[in-house]
Amino acid sequence: MHNVVVVALPGVFPYELGIPARFFRAALRDGEPLYSVTTCSLDGRPVPTNADFTIAPEADRRALESADTIIVPPWSRAEVSDDPIGLAAYADRRIVSYCTGAFTVAAAGLLDGKEATTHWCASNEFARRFPQVHLREDELFVDHGSVLTAAGASAAIDATMHLIASDHGAAVAAAVSRATLAAPHRGGGQRQFVARPAVAAAASGSASEIQAWLIDHIDEPLTLANVADAFGMSVRTLTRRFRAETGRTVGNWFADARVDRARELLETTDLLIDDVASRSGFATGAALRKHFRDRIGLAPQQYRTRFARAA
Repeated sequence: MHNVVVVALPGVFPYELGIPARFFRAALRDGEPLYSVTTCSLDGRPVPTNADFTIAPEADRRALESADTIIVPPWSRAEVSDDPIGLAAYADRRIVSYCTGAFTVAAAGLLDGKEATTHWCASNEFARRFPQVHLREDELFVDHGSVLTAAGASAAIDATMHLIASDHGAAVAAAVSRATLAAPHRGGGQRQFVARPAVAAAASGSASEIQAWLIDHIDEPLTLANVADAFGMSVRTLTRRFRAETGRTVGNWFADARVDRARELLETTDLLIDDVASRSGFATGAALRKHFRDRIGLAPQQYRTRFARAA
């Protein structure tokens, strides 16, 4: 029996808190459970959630001593606190974080020199606080064996299903999938869920103005010379100024913008893929598919199936 202990810290998010019990307890072999799941608070007392109710775990931190896997769900002060659990003392166990629980694991030093992920909304703050961690902000989860970090909310399910499959094989994971109506594996990373950014107005010749102009001409076969001519500057000046203000090349930013336009069209219209490609500036449907998969991790039609709204 593999012992899973979930730590409920003040302001814990109820959705992620309940995932381990729901999914690990559904993992059976010959009708017998493969995991035990215990939820604890540090002192055994009731803990307020970030919703409108409090939970009353039956265990305190002593449950951690018998844990094989320790799970840290997101909690209200995770992004600004250190590690109240003292996870470094349990480095010989498997440590799993869901969402911004990664901040708590990182504060314990358990992610130093490793790759990790967290919710995309918190990625900038995570990168600022923990430069020694290699942030993979597009991943749904990152598994190092002894430590696993998952992105926000439903990505905790992806990570948990992955752990079940890793521990006990695909057949057990498939049975859990059927019992819980959860996909055993979701394609793509977090990028598919990130809101398309708006481009703010700015001073003449600035990177923001260049971006806005590019958006207005997104379906045209532009070259760097075309863009530079539109702003009365040389290609060298254009590329230098754009990189200085954004940290990116014009071409790389424009390719992302075209993919974002394609996302919008896939969500809101029933245009054929070749027409989506044309309206978002890609020469062919094949070019769209390549850029889309490179950046989003899904084929355009897969994305449409997942996110399409009524046109």
